[in-house]
Formats: sequence, C-alpha cells, structure tokens
Amino acid sequence: MDLTLLLNIIASFAITYLIIPPVVRVSKAKNLMDVPNQRKLNTTVIPTLGGVGVFIAFNISTLVFLPDIKLTELRYLYVAVMMMFFIGLKDDLLVISAKKKFLVQVAASLLLVIMGNYHITQAYGLFGLTELAPWVSIPLSVFILLFLINAINLIDGIDGLAAGIGVLVCSILGTWFFAVGAMSYAIICTSVAASLLAFMRFNLWGGKNKIFMGDTGSLILGITLGTLAITFNELNAVVANPVHFKQAPLVVIGLLIVPITDTIRVFAIRIYQKKSPFSPDNNHIHHLLIKAGLPHLTASGLLLGYTLFFTLMALTVQFYVDITTGFVVLLASSFFAVAVINLKSKQIQAAKYIATEKVKIIRLLPVGVKTDGSRSNFRRKNS
Repeated sequence: MDLTLLLNIIASFAITYLIIPPVVRVSKAKNLMDVPNQRKLNTTVIPTLGGVGVFIAFNISTLVFLPDIKLTELRYLYVAVMMMFFIGLKDDLLVISAKKKFLVQVAASLLLVIMGNYHITQAYGLFGLTELAPWVSIPLSVFILLFLINAINLIDGIDGLAAGIGVLVCSILGTWFFAVGAMSYAIICTSVAASLLAFMRFNLWGGKNKIFMGDTGSLILGITLGTLAITFNELNAVVANPVHFKQAPLVVIGLLIVPITDTIRVFAIRIYQKKSPFSPDNNHIHHLLIKAGLPHLTASGLLLGYTLFFTLMALTVQFYVDITTGFVVLLASSFFAVAVINLKSKQIQAAKYIATEKVKIIRLLPVGVKTDGSRSNFRRKNS
C-alpha cells in the first residue's frame, strides 16, 4: 500500500476516534440529543452529532494529503461537503424545514455539476444511449446527486447501516481509484472509510459514548458517495483493461442497491398513499428487519451482505447480457427480494401478535378453562 494512503487511513481513523468522546460529552451537557418517538428505533436519548468527527477528519486529511486541492475540481467537492455539513448541523441542533434543506442540497449539487464538472456523460449503452448531451447530462447528474443525498439520509435509521455501506463503497471504489492511479480520489475514499470505521466503534459499541451520525454525517456521506460514483462512471470509460468495467453504471447500482431500492420503494408507497415523498414513516427495509425481531447489528450485517451479493451480481451479469437487461435484472431482483422480506416480516409480526393475544386470553380465563372453551379435569381444592 502507498505510504500516503496508509498515513491518511491512520490519521482519519485517529482523528475521528479522538473527537467523538468530547462531542458526546458536549452533546450531553448541552442536551443535544436524539429523542425517541414512535417512528425511531432507539429507546433512549442518544447524542446525534457523530458526523462532526467524520467531517473534521475529512477536512484535515484533504488539507494535509491533498495540498493541491485548490487547483483541481476537488475544491468544489470540498465546498459542497461543507454546505452539507452546516445545513445538517443546523438541522440536528435546531431543526429546519425540509424545503430549506432541499434548496441547499440543490445548490450544492449544481455547484458540483456546473462548476466542478462532475456530471455523467457516459451511459455505456443503457437504454441505447452512449454519450450524453449536456442538456441531458447536467439535469441527470443533479438528480442523481439529490437522490443519493436523500437516499443515504433515509437509510440512516439503524446502527451501523449507512456508515457500513459508506465503508464498503469507499473501500471498493478507493481500491479501484488506486489501481488506475487516481490518487486524489483514493485518498478521499480511504479518509471517509477510515473515519466511518472509527465512528462505527462508538455507534455500535460505544457504551456511554454511543452516538448517532445525524444529518450532519448522512448528508456529507450522501453527497460524497454521489460524487465518487459519478467520477468512477466517467473515469472508467477511459481506462484500459484489466481495471475497466464494461457496464460501470451497474457496478454503481450494485454498490448502492440498498439506498436505491429502499428510496424508490418508500417514495412509491408514500405517493400511492397520497403523502409527501419526504414524509417520515417506518416502511424502510431496515424497519422490516427490526420488526421481524432482528437486532440492529444483525440487520445491518444482512443488508451489507445484500449489498455485496448485488455488487457481485452486477460484476457477473455484464459478461452475459447487455447493460439494459442487466439494469432491469438487478433492480427487479432487488425489489423481489425486498417484497419477500416484507412478507416474511409481516408473517413473523402476525405470529407474535397471535401468541401475545393468546397469552392475554389465558391469563383472563378462570382456572381450569382451556382456550377452546372446554374445562379440564383439574379442580381447585377447597382450602
């Protein structure tokens, strides 16, 4: 491994690891906590500024290990991440309207696409398209960034899920960027992955220092992953084998299959129910697993395995079918899998409900009466 990458990983992990405990103490002292409600899955108040540690580590690592950041398009990513951080921080501390938050997301996405030139020009033959014209590429890229910002934010509902997917995506893309010589993006990927690993230590096993990522973290993670996905798609088109993928968009879909499937599904359900697509509920994939009785860590682990499976599937189908067929197969398979998860979750919930009601009935019945209404031969002795 390159020495710069190694030092970047160590520094990013250490900075986040050292910053989070003081953030927890300040959050508790100032009562900056996430309060449980009917929709949320936590049962105790937890600090919700874990993204602060990730953001600070990202800033320091880019300043130290990317000294030429001001001379490249990366400066626009840097500014966009700062925009997401501050709007997320304000939402975590004061709560702001969804409209204001969305407008800042639009501004950050436009900055990246128009000024930073982060936009998709290569479609790899998807739906018969190859090279996209600017009038298609620019709005499509803005839409993709907005979609992923909100998709990552939506899956940040159980311990370790959003951070785990971030680690997985950044590790895989970081390895690829390193292999093709794109060191700046390899450094960004490894910095984010290492910072998220340190955060997960406290999110999953923090004890008194347990902390959530909050919008502070999920928004910067979403815009970073979106930018990395677009960069991968574009850079892959000009690199040679053996690191070239025939169908790069499918690889991106495989890596982000959980937030993509989950967001499309919950938005469709909300629109069908004549609600706002942004209205909160508990219909997410992770909610289905928790309702089925799985602990947070197990549910997150299963969804990370789900991500790996579909990433391998995306890498495999490119050798057998065209990209449009592969696109349909990937998404259809994922929606079918989620439908099965939903069905099994409801069956388990129904079985639990029946068992609970049966226990209640038994407790209410007179001694000696069975649940079918008959009497047993048991008779209570007179005292």
